[in-house]
Amino acid sequence: MAVALTLCDRSDEMVRAWQRYFPLDLGVRIVKGNILTMPVQALAVPANSFGYTDGGVDLAISREIFDWQLQERLRAIIDRQFAGEVLVGQAFIVATGSHRFKYVVVAPTMRVPGDVSTTLNAYLAMRGILLTIDAHNRESHLDEERITSVAVPGLGTGVGKMPPERAAFQMYTAYRSIILSDLEWTRSLEKQVEYDRKMRERI
Repeated sequence: MAVALTLCDRSDEMVRAWQRYFPLDLGVRIVKGNILTMPVQALAVPANSFGYTDGGVDLAISREIFDWQLQERLRAIIDRQFAGEVLVGQAFIVATGSHRFKYVVVAPTMRVPGDVSTTLNAYLAMRGILLTIDAHNRESHLDEERITSVAVPGLGTGVGKMPPERAAFQMYTAYRSIILSDLEWTRSLEKQVEYDRKMRERI
């Protein structure tokens, strides 16, 4: 089942960077605005590896969707399913019980709050989001359980200080490999090393 992807951020620079990498014919919706107003079934929640929701998008979602209970729920899931720490590149889905959004897709962009500007964390987080939604939909037996639309903010660009251009390129690279099945750049170690450098240095 195809999943409608919305990329939404309040930053003009982030929106322009996405527009440079995601062609119109892909059908990816790019919006400047408040991600909590998007008409989607699921929200991607950038987080840290331990589930502390003390800033940015995760704090807003905790306040507006979970009545401040998001951190408690995330910590319990991470303790139970991930031995206390979910790695960057992993993600998991939480049902909200809210009429506004059915699910959140939790994806760490950093182990602990800090500068991730020269890492591949936006790529890894985006890849985790897309793979986790795909796995969820494959495992769901009922259509109403499947995720059909998701909104994703800029990844690693807040506390993580990743330049929007770099984050957009990394997010598109993940989309290209998972959704478009364009794996040509993965066919040799030399190409992987080249892309690793490109994703870390793009400005």
